[in-house]
Amino acid sequence: MLTSLDITRILAESASVITTANISGVEYYRKERAVQIYCKKDKPHAVTLSFHPRQNGFYILPASRSRLDTSEKYRPFAREVWNGRIDSIRQIPNDRIVEISIDADNGRLYLVFEILGPNGNLWLLDGSRGKVASLRQKSFDPGRRYEPAPLPENWDPSEITADDLHAMFTANPDTNPARLMEKRVYGIDYYLARTLLADIDIADIQGCREILDRLQQALNSYHNADGPIYGYYIKGKSRYYPFKIADYEPLEKFPSLSQAQRSLLSAVKEADETETFRERTIKSIRMQLKKSQRLVTRLESDIAEAADYEKYLQYADLLKINRSRLERGMEQIEVENLYGGDMVVIPLDTKLNGPENIEQYSRRYRKGREGLEIMQRRQENIRHEVETLTRALMDFDDNFDEAQKRYPELLPTSSDSGAPDAAPRRPYKEYQTSTGVTLWVGKTEADNDRLTLDYARPYDLWFHASQCPGSHVVMRFPHKKFEPSKREVAEAASLAAYYSKARGSAKVPVSYTLRKYVRKPRGAKPGLMTIDNYKTIMVEPHELEKKE
Repeated sequence: MLTSLDITRILAESASVITTANISGVEYYRKERAVQIYCKKDKPHAVTLSFHPRQNGFYILPASRSRLDTSEKYRPFAREVWNGRIDSIRQIPNDRIVEISIDADNGRLYLVFEILGPNGNLWLLDGSRGKVASLRQKSFDPGRRYEPAPLPENWDPSEITADDLHAMFTANPDTNPARLMEKRVYGIDYYLARTLLADIDIADIQGCREILDRLQQALNSYHNADGPIYGYYIKGKSRYYPFKIADYEPLEKFPSLSQAQRSLLSAVKEADETETFRERTIKSIRMQLKKSQRLVTRLESDIAEAADYEKYLQYADLLKINRSRLERGMEQIEVENLYGGDMVVIPLDTKLNGPENIEQYSRRYRKGREGLEIMQRRQENIRHEVETLTRALMDFDDNFDEAQKRYPELLPTSSDSGAPDAAPRRPYKEYQTSTGVTLWVGKTEADNDRLTLDYARPYDLWFHASQCPGSHVVMRFPHKKFEPSKREVAEAASLAAYYSKARGSAKVPVSYTLRKYVRKPRGAKPGLMTIDNYKTIMVEPHELEKKE
């Protein structure tokens, strides 16, 4: 992130090339998180404000060297200043705010840059500095005078004295002196402060005078555009100084801070985009694995809580034996416990009569038994998924190229990462049964072909609405010996019916078979298949839970 001194240096280098220039456009690139003001004096130039989390900056360069490497179409901003003339550009003292004064067709206007890293913004103000438009702040009072956020009460680096420094260091003996200067002096970052303090005894007033002399030399370098800029990349961040700093070697030397930013920001973007496909794939699999492991743990807890459903059956039996004692309005009944123990108190619903309370406990028993079976089945399936992901992680680590062919569904796609080397988009939507079995649904006719022929394995189960156009649905078996339950088959078939032309029907016949019995006839249109050894089930069309 730029400091106020960095901005001072940028304006010292480049303010003259845009003063009296005519503005030709203001272009906002939302995905790139950048805005550019194009103007022309002798040559076309651009003022760029980037507020990307990793690539934020502010620079003024010839237009030909400022164009963003993107296919995104820009959004116009502040059309009121287009064709206007830049009268002046100035920095709010000790702040990271720059104001451009513009003589526009309808009078005086201002563009105000808040150069605050990822929180940067651009304002359009009227001649009275009232708010007209904001690039990123949606809610504001139009016409209300723009006021920068107040700065903390720090020292101006050009006004601080040796006595001030000595008093500050003496009052804070346990604090890192470089951190103190960073916190208390405008425009000074930690690495600049370390350079100013290098090999100096800060406990001595004479040492503080030497620090002040170094600071004055540094300020001269920021206020003048004569010397070079040294670019550094420290702890994942780009930094720029008009001199070499202590303890670090510069990456490169540049003629201006604007050029240094442009070069290093481009390098950061390239590094981000070229983060190896291998690293992103392994990172993605690790995240999926952790998520599945957490789900197994949560299911263990849920199963433990649901395991006492047998008591509901006991309550129902005991109430049947004591049916004659039950009356509507009773909150509870104490009866002899025939299953062990002396007496047991059974809670009752005061709104229900005796038979209704008995039936309610019977329903709870049936629901608990069914729910427990589903959770146990789900736990078993998720455990197999954990085993698969663990094995995949090892395979990708050992032989990445071979693992790509074996696990195409685990590769991060362009929609996942936006990276240029990502795998093609997946041809399916992902759902799951109530027991956690993965279901894939083809998105289009062409995607149906890719799903069935490229992604489904021979032992996976394939579904399609009978004699009706619709999506291919594949039940992804957790392992080769997996035997789907009747519930799992019915749920997958319901999803196939839902994604067919027969969605509005009460009942839909759905055919299913192993993927190895599905064939595509030569020359057939996309999505058309022939199947053998299939079964048919009648189901109601239903959409299931999407897999996160």
